Formats: sequence, C-alpha cells, structure tokens
Amino acid sequence: METPFIDLHIHPAMKAFGKSFKRNPGLNNPNRNRQDSIWYYDPPTVADKILNIAASFTKFRQSDFTSLAKGGAQVVFVSLCGMEKRFVMTKAGTKLVGDVLANLATGVGKDRIDHVQGMTDYFTDLEMEYNFYVQLDGHQVKIDGSWYQYKIVSGISEIDDNPNLPVKTIYVIFSIEGAHVFNCGLQMMGRKANPAEVLLNVDRVKQWDKRLFFMGLTHHFDNELVGHAKSLSGLVSSACDQSDGLNEGFSDLGWKVLRKLLDNTNGRRVLIDLKHMSVKARNEYYRFLENEHPDEAIPLLVSHGAVTGLRSHNELVVDDFSNSGKFQQYDINFYDDEIIRIAKSGGLFGIQFDERRLGSKQEVKSTGMNLSRREMLYQKAKLVWNQIQHIAEVLDRNDQFAWEIQCIGSDNDGMVNP
Repeated sequence: METPFIDLHIHPAMKAFGKSFKRNPGLNNPNRNRQDSIWYYDPPTVADKILNIAASFTKFRQSDFTSLAKGGAQVVFVSLCGMEKRFVMTKAGTKLVGDVLANLATGVGKDRIDHVQGMTDYFTDLEMEYNFYVQLDGHQVKIDGSWYQYKIVSGISEIDDNPNLPVKTIYVIFSIEGAHVFNCGLQMMGRKANPAEVLLNVDRVKQWDKRLFFMGLTHHFDNELVGHAKSLSGLVSSACDQSDGLNEGFSDLGWKVLRKLLDNTNGRRVLIDLKHMSVKARNEYYRFLENEHPDEAIPLLVSHGAVTGLRSHNELVVDDFSNSGKFQQYDINFYDDEIIRIAKSGGLFGIQFDERRLGSKQEVKSTGMNLSRREMLYQKAKLVWNQIQHIAEVLDRNDQFAWEIQCIGSDNDGMVNP
C-alpha cells in the first residue's frame, strides 16, 4: 500500500509539454501512452541510469502523473517554469551540437528547444504551460486497475482526503519558478524589460482562475528584477553563463513586482519562494518584511532547498561539529539563521532530492554506488535524513519546535540528480 505524501516542488509537465512541440505545441495528450501526455510513464532504462551516473543527465521522467499515482502522491505543488533562453542558447551554439547538449540536459526534445531559442515572449509560454495542465484537469485514467485523476485547486477547502472515493485524486496547486515569466530578462534578444508590461502580466497571473500560491522571483539567469545564486555545475555550467545578475539584489522594477505579488487585495497574495535568490536578495527581502510588514505573519518558504550547516553568511562556522563536512556549502543553500527565520515566520522548508545539493562531495561519495536497489535507497536516504536532522537540531537549540518546517520539495523533473 502506497504512503500518501505532499511534494512542495515538482515539474510534471516539463518533458511532456516539451514533447508536445513535435506535433501539437501546448496540447496535453489524453492518451497516456503518448510522450506528449502528462500521464506518460517513462521509468529509467539501464542506459538512462548509466547516463545519469556518468554525466548527471536525467532524461527519464520522475514526476509524470502515473508515477505520482503509483507512489501515493496526494497533494503536489507543480512549478510552472518557463525555460530560460540561456539554457538553450549556450556557448555550444544553437545548431546541432548545442541542441544535442541542451536536450541531454533537459530531455524536452529538439522541437521545444528550437521554439525556446526563437521565442521573444516568456509570458505567452507561461500561459501555454498553465493551459497544458488545465486541459486534463479532471480527466480520468486507469492505472493498475484503479481510476485516477488530478484536480487543480485554489485552496485547502477544495481538497477531499476521503480515501474511499471511487476515483483517486491527486490535488494540484500552482507555483512559478522565476519571474522572467512576466517577460523580462530578454537582453540577449536585444530588448529590455518594459515595466508597464511586466506589472500588467503580474496582475494577469493574480487573476488566474486557478490561483497561484507562491513563486520564486528568480531562477538560473539574470531577469532584470532580482539577483540569483550560482546554481549550475559540471558540463551544464561550462556551457551556460550565469554571470549577469549573479549575487545581485533587487532592482527598482523588482521591488515593484514584489509589492504587487504581496498585495493581499481580495485575498490574492502570492507568497515568495526564497530558492535561487542570491544571499544579498534574500537579506534584502528579510529587511523588507521587517520594515514594510512588521505586523503581518508572512510565511517564508523554501520550495526545494538544502542547508549549508553554517551559522550564517557572515559567520561561516559550524555550531555542531558532528555535522562538519556533511553539507554542500554553496550559498544557494541556506544558513542556520535563515532556518530559524523560516520557523518563526510559520514557513516551510522543502528538502530537495538532488544529491548535488544535499551533501558535500565527500559525503555523497561515502554513500557509494550500490547494485542493490534496497542498499542504494538506504544509503541515499541518509543524505535527506541529514538535512531533516540538522534543521531539527538548529531549531531545538534556538527554542523552536523541531519538526514543523521540514517537508518534501523533491524538484523531480527539474533536472535533478536523484
């Protein structure tokens, strides 16, 4: 019997949406046996596993809705994530070699890559992905003798946890990863952000029929709004230049976008996801909340993150020496003082399942490569448990409840190395 779970950050449509560009761009195929269906089941082959181990490329699907159904998913926060052009307009170029490398890294298909290379409007792409989900909202699929559907919801009152319903339902809540989707960050296409257009697009998203719950303000590249942390490594980092906007804070337009998202008129506030923001931008956001919303409890969210194990960005010391050397200390990960802030705000910390973020190279190496599936899962689970335990111990030392903020934020199908 599967164990029901909630995942704070996944990308079920990433590959299916990409594959739709080969035949009918943006059409979510109701036939779950087709690659352009969000229900298409694609477990890894031996070749897929070898490619994943050798080069950290994850071409197989991880969070299609058939896999979610088989795994017992109950509520999933799906990330609408317009692919940034710098992912597919790399140092390798936009011809065959560049396209092959981009497809190896993303698994979305050459036709999708060609589309992203040529497009000049991120917002239209966002709306197309939103509609991709809406098309099969409530569509029923038979899996292993049982009927399943997904239902997009805007609030907890729409979630029915009755396990005896004739159709098993996976509840879907929308989030966004990267404010470039408001149509900014297109400098490489020779255009700068139009503030009026960007702010109008924020308003349009806040009026969606299916409500947006939270969003990350930045992703991997400069979007003219908010600075990002370094996030890419290995072969992908060699091909993609993240330097523009790296480690910067908020721009003037970024502050306007932030205020509009947090505006709670008609109860339509969109919460902010801290993931991918630079340390400078995160600290600016914390001060902003203290100064402009001192009497409001606005939760701090990390949709998919990991810890550094260090006290703070200004004090790079380890308070618990039993954890020394366990964690990845790049500043895309979060410091102990931030964990305390998140807990005090009533927020959540989604722990991602990417081993490149969860542990230091030494710690990941110590988990080994095991032919036994059982042993492999046991060893790799230690990386996740280390995160859960560290957060609990930090909170306990600082008089906070130890077990309230940790949750799953797998980032499955977001190019993670599981």
